[in-house]
Parts: sequence; C-alpha cells; structure tokens
Amino acid sequence: MIKAILSNGTMVLGLSAINIERMKEGKPILFDGRPLGYQGLIGICYGETEEQIIKDLKEAGETRQ
Repeated sequence: MIKAILSNGTMVLGLSAINIERMKEGKPILFDGRPLGYQGLIGICYGETEEQIIKDLKEAGETRQ
C-alpha cells in the first residue's frame, strides 16, 4: 500500500491487487496514522456492500457512529 500526502494536502492511499485480495479474505489493513497527521490507527476494510461492512464491523464490536 502506498501512503502519501500531496503538496495540496490531499491524503492518498494506493491499494494494490494483493491488498484487495487480502481484504477480501477478511484481513483488513491497519496502520499508524501519525506519519500522515492522524493521531490513531487507520483501518481499511472490504465488503461487497456498505451494509455488509457495517454488519461485519458490528459483529467485531468496532463501530461508533
């Protein structure tokens, strides 16, 4: 995965095919956001639909809305 901050301040996260495959296997991407100016972990997950992602997060006990 590529993580970058562009000169205009835009954060870019570039995902490779292997990143997508791992997420499809139920392996989310988690990384420290501090190098990008965010004080905490950043997570990226995959789901066929937004509803499936919400369901998976609720089952994992990881949602705050």
